[in-house]
Order: sequence, then C-alpha cells, then structure tokens
Amino acid sequence: MFLLQESSQSFFEQLSEFLQSDVFTSWEFWVVVTAVLLIGEVLTAGFLLGAFVPGSILAALFAAFGWSLQLQLGAFAIGTTIGLALIRPIFLRRFKAMGEPTNVDALIGQTGLVTDAIAPDHSGRVKVQSEEWNAACTEVIAAGAHVRVLRVEGNTLQVEPA
Repeated sequence: MFLLQESSQSFFEQLSEFLQSDVFTSWEFWVVVTAVLLIGEVLTAGFLLGAFVPGSILAALFAAFGWSLQLQLGAFAIGTTIGLALIRPIFLRRFKAMGEPTNVDALIGQTGLVTDAIAPDHSGRVKVQSEEWNAACTEVIAAGAHVRVLRVEGNTLQVEPA
C-alpha cells in the first residue's frame, strides 16, 4: 500500500500524493460513489444515503469537465447540503404520509367501551378492540358508555365521549 513505502516523505505528503491520483478526479469514480450510495439507500431506511446522491452527481459533472479535485469536493458538499436540507425532508414527509399507523398510534380515533367509570380525578378502564387500557377524561363517563380515543400518553388513553 502507498503508506508502507520507505521514503523521506511524511504521512500527509504521501496521502496528498495518493489523493492526487487520477482515480479520484475521474467522473467514473463519482458514478461508482453514486451507485454505492443508491444501493446502500435501498438496503437501509431513512433516506440518509440518498441525500448524498445529488452531491455525487454534481461532483461527477465537475469531473467530466476536468475541474480540480477541490472543486469536485466543493460541488459534492454543496449538492449534499441541498440533498440533506431540501430533498430529504420532502421524501420523509411523503413516505410518512403513505404509512399506516401502527402500535399505539393505531388506537387514535378508535372507539372503545368503558369498563370502569372515568372521572376527572380518577382514571378508569376502557376496552378498545380486544385490549383493556387505563383511560382518563376531563369529564365523568359511566361504565358501559362508548368513548373515542384522542391520544395515547404512556399507558393511558385520553378519551372523550363518543
């Protein structure tokens, strides 16, 4: 490897010489980086690696025009910043809107049956679907009444009369 050579050059001089290589300033290198980022994005969640793709594409264009490594890295930084600041939030909002609520989030809006009376100063019990939950409300609700789940706070459902 380049760092194991016996020479009078320091580590940073050797590293600088290695990074001057035509491999890192070619558009092909940046296309490979883009492909690796896209494959990584497919295998992971969160659209984090995908946010780096605009930067790698911009750097590939700079390399295709024969511009310096410093300009390519600057283009990569600018494109990545745009990807993280503008494009990633759009994708996250879109994918979150498409998803179905799960776990306790799926309880919000459901109706349930009060099995133990609820008072403002005393939590009661509510059966929603096939599970019983602690329930709280700002008004008195008698056992046997139907309620609608407003939100979940810990293991307690905040409910209102249905």
